[in-house]
Amino acid sequence: MPGEEQGWPVRPDRQADVAPNQASAWELASQTSWGLVAQAPWGTEPPPEGEPGFPEVQQPWDRSDGEAWQRMPEPQAPAPQPPASYQPPAPQDLVRRSTHGDPLVRRVSRGVRRAVGASAADEVRRTADVEQIIGRPVPSCRQIAVTSIRGGAGKTTVAGLTGTVISQYRKDRVLAVDADSGLGSLPLRLGVRTERSLHDLNAAGPRSFDDATRFLARTAEGLWVLSGTAGGHITHELDLATFRSAAGGMSRYFSAMVIDCGAGLLPELQRGILSDAHAQVLVTPGTVDGALSARGALEWQARNGYQHLLTRTVIAFVTHTPHVDADLTRAGQLLSGGGMPVVHMPYDRHLATGTAVESARIRQETRAAAIRVALEAFARATSV
Repeated sequence: MPGEEQGWPVRPDRQADVAPNQASAWELASQTSWGLVAQAPWGTEPPPEGEPGFPEVQQPWDRSDGEAWQRMPEPQAPAPQPPASYQPPAPQDLVRRSTHGDPLVRRVSRGVRRAVGASAADEVRRTADVEQIIGRPVPSCRQIAVTSIRGGAGKTTVAGLTGTVISQYRKDRVLAVDADSGLGSLPLRLGVRTERSLHDLNAAGPRSFDDATRFLARTAEGLWVLSGTAGGHITHELDLATFRSAAGGMSRYFSAMVIDCGAGLLPELQRGILSDAHAQVLVTPGTVDGALSARGALEWQARNGYQHLLTRTVIAFVTHTPHVDADLTRAGQLLSGGGMPVVHMPYDRHLATGTAVESARIRQETRAAAIRVALEAFARATSV
């Protein structure tokens, strides 16, 4: 019906790999530039919808005969239960309600435009342009490192969105790797759970893809996921040698690998991943302070042997609040002076919940920005 959101775009030849209820098309924002130019679609977010009112409280009195008041039965205390082992709540249980990135009015109006065929030709053209670039053949597995100078920048969310976009435009396999040395949240954001980790895969040394799938999970959109932890529990700290061994073994089965790195640039693990990467997505908060920190990170890379990676870097400028007080244009100029594309990812109420991302609920502008980040990063990774 008009107003229903659509999910990630699904290629006709990939229908069998996607969940039956997955939508088959994804509307691209008409204002987004798909060329390889440093243009950031700055935007603002309407205020969020109102909160629901307080529920009506039932009174403990009941008028049963029109005159006399009679006391309702007192609630019975539950029978004592034997103590049970602690079970942490599921992520979806912590979310009060499922939130759309776009308000209802905007979703309805966009559905009406689709119904009358508005911008249909532009959508087909842009989809073909993205497919031509992301779907091009590669000589070996392309590694895209997603980094940030600090935690809380939105790095893991950007990594999940980037991997999902690339997987939907390619006929072969794409892998997202959780390379956080602690407790990474990439599997949570992608809505998957694995009982085996990157450490288990490296110890087992699978000799075929069928053997390797025992250590992987797969999203409804077709993206394969390698978790850094087993069942969400920290076991061993991830070191560079273990990562390189596991990634090297998996590279023979995948055309692209999106790596969600830990925060910071100084640890040996992060520096090693950057040395091997074909492209980098540097994620920074959408503030002037975030822009200054990102510029400092780029200067550090230029002084420490990563100059080759700077020409293959895309900057994702993430806004975390609905009301933006910072001068985003000025902040973007601080970063785009070196010729690197700066893509603004606007505030999205659905992504802000911090739980598994549902593609059908992502804001329209957020989808366009995710496609742009994936397009720019993959184009640079294939230019090596």
